[in-house]
Amino acid sequence: MQRQNLDENGAFPVVNFIGIILGFASLSTLLIVQSLTFLLPLLFAPMVCVTLLYVLYVSNQNSSNDEETITVNPVRVDLL
Repeated sequence: MQRQNLDENGAFPVVNFIGIILGFASLSTLLIVQSLTFLLPLLFAPMVCVTLLYVLYVSNQNSSNDEETITVNPVRVDLL
């Protein structure tokens, strides 16, 4: 009687490798999402400060440009 050599476990190492890679990817994704949910409230105050400083800088820059373009208007006095 001939003996049949069937390799029934041949696909398992490939599937295990893919599972390990997907497991590391999911753990990394979970770590990043949890870190972001922890750090986002801490980023709110600096974001507000940077926005207000930018608005202040832009408004100050526009006023300094206005001072350079100011021309003196002569006053005309009519004497009757």
